[in-house]
Amino acid sequence: MNAKKRFKLGDLIAKITKALGIPHCLKCEKRRVILNDLQEAGLQETIKKLKDCCK
Repeated sequence: MNAKKRFKLGDLIAKITKALGIPHCLKCEKRRVILNDLQEAGLQETIKKLKDCCK
């Protein structure tokens, strides 16, 4: 098992938007999942996925 804890950017953004009172939607959930996979997918692949996630 991997001892390193993964940084989950999508979860961080979700917490911030919730604290600001911004409602959650299906598009937000898709972005959250993509951003949480940033460390494994890499920056270029993540950007590519984000461009196509909410069409």
